[in-house]
Amino acid sequence: MSSTPSHPAGPARKGDHIRRVAIVFSGGPAPAANAVISAAAISFLEDSREVIGFFHGYSNLQDYHPVTHRLLPDEHYRIFEERDVNGVRNSRGIVIGTARANPGKRIEKPEDLSDPARTEPLRNVYNALV
Repeated sequence: MSSTPSHPAGPARKGDHIRRVAIVFSGGPAPAANAVISAAAISFLEDSREVIGFFHGYSNLQDYHPVTHRLLPDEHYRIFEERDVNGVRNSRGIVIGTARANPGKRIEKPEDLSDPARTEPLRNVYNALV
């Protein structure tokens, strides 16, 4: 028995090895944001993938630190189940919130990618997700 999800329409597909996905909504409010979040989450859940919704865009991810700023369930993220995203398509607000935090805003030119101070927020996001 395979440990990767199989699609009902046939054999294994490219990407079937991906077991967990994250949804981050960043920027200002947008029409139909909940519809997009819901559709994506339901699609992944139907494919037997774990779906994590991160609250408030990149805010908590870019501030992540394994000791001083750990990410806590139901405070910084939620592991979605289908009941969490069914029926939110037309809800007001954004189900996981949003923020204008931009972990890449300090990167202005290619040389900045070699500067640890400028890349720290991006590195924090990466470390939070792995």
